[in-house]
Amino acid sequence: MKLEKALLFNPPVGLYQRGEDRCQAEVDGGSATSLRPPNDLGYIASMLRQIGVTPFVADYPAEKKQWRHFEEDLKTIQPDILVMSITTPTIKDDMKAFSVAKGFRSNVFTIAKGAHFYICNKEESKDAIYDVMDVAIIGEAETIINNLVLAKRSSSDFSKVRGILYRNSHKQIVQTEPEPFWIDLDKIPFPARDLMKNHLYTRPDTGEPQVTIQTSRGCPYQCIFCLSPIISGMKLRERSIGNVIAEIEECVEKYNIRNFFFRADTFTINKNTVIALCKEIINRKLDIAWVANSRVNTIEEERLEWMKKAGCWLVAFGIESGNDDIQKRIKKGTTQAQAREAVRLCKKLGIKTYGFYLIGFPWETREMIMDTLNLAIELRCDFSEIHIAIPYEGTEFYKIAQDFGILTETAIGHNYFSNPAIGTLHVTRDELIEMRKKALKSLYLNPRYIASTLIHIRSFEEVKNYTRYGVRLFKNLLKHKN
Repeated sequence: MKLEKALLFNPPVGLYQRGEDRCQAEVDGGSATSLRPPNDLGYIASMLRQIGVTPFVADYPAEKKQWRHFEEDLKTIQPDILVMSITTPTIKDDMKAFSVAKGFRSNVFTIAKGAHFYICNKEESKDAIYDVMDVAIIGEAETIINNLVLAKRSSSDFSKVRGILYRNSHKQIVQTEPEPFWIDLDKIPFPARDLMKNHLYTRPDTGEPQVTIQTSRGCPYQCIFCLSPIISGMKLRERSIGNVIAEIEECVEKYNIRNFFFRADTFTINKNTVIALCKEIINRKLDIAWVANSRVNTIEEERLEWMKKAGCWLVAFGIESGNDDIQKRIKKGTTQAQAREAVRLCKKLGIKTYGFYLIGFPWETREMIMDTLNLAIELRCDFSEIHIAIPYEGTEFYKIAQDFGILTETAIGHNYFSNPAIGTLHVTRDELIEMRKKALKSLYLNPRYIASTLIHIRSFEEVKNYTRYGVRLFKNLLKHKN
């Protein structure tokens, strides 16, 4: 089989953060989160080019396209390979894409990738919905995709391809040995941004195009709810400063994009790397604006000062809980005091903040949850998001929920905002939804917040974007009865 053309896509089943694996949030269900580009598909496209495959990238939800457009692309492109990025909440709907494709061409090679396959068990993979899937990638797709395609081309046994889940000739589900994490990230080619519609992915205030650049992989922390240790390992793997700068320059010079999300499990974890990158951005006079995620215990004034000088305008913090006992139980390793200090320093230096909070852990009472919601109101980050914790299989949280007897179904079909998988021992799922909703009202409809936001608006585009987020938030708040 020649396998000359590949269609890499996000299926038309709703806007979700698909490309980051650990984060599978529904974009429209959140308060202000912007959609991020499908870098995962972009990386795969760049790898496939190395072995003579012509890739096409389609993000159907972002492009506001429907199933008929997917069918049209199947007819026009006539792909030999399909690579689909899935999420746990949408996986049953996602698989419809492979079913449709097999209807057009029964021998099209269907490959799925996403965090779900790192953690799903073999019993689940026997579900009939997977009959249309030839292979699932379990690991960093860039390191696996070419080996998989070359094996298919030569009709070789897939058992020698590491990091996949497949059906053998006897229709048995087989999982191969894991593929080791790619240590030298500089060897991964940049995402094929020439195949992406970069203007669709924007920063949350001005609406300007914003691309994602991954600066490192791996997280040494052990939060019980997070998939990062499974997906990217606990060992920090950093790209060189020169390699990151080269990607920034490509985006500026080739695509005229000057807004960036520096993605890492924790961007600020290595002070020396952060400062070195900032100095290089300044020395090269790149004139860019960027955001990054952080932990509140990896921030101090010197680090933030360099970030500000280099163009950082927002830092996102996984604050999680406003109750220190819960913080210890979820193994976050941070405190309320550290959260207050991190947000204070950002405000002092004129850097905006995005606070992420989690409610719905098994031990939480209404009072404990209110501690979190009150902390969110106290900190008054420029943007705030409250997730209802999802117990993904493979995490310690999943096992705890099982042990407490509150896990009655898997995470499939559930989301962080309006359809949580579990309640707590003391608070029902519906109550969690209502508490989240009331907290968002208190945060975003607070006159002080509205006044502060209006004062700092500098353009008509910002007015439009904040209005759009407000309308979306209002609609979401009306989805459930008070």
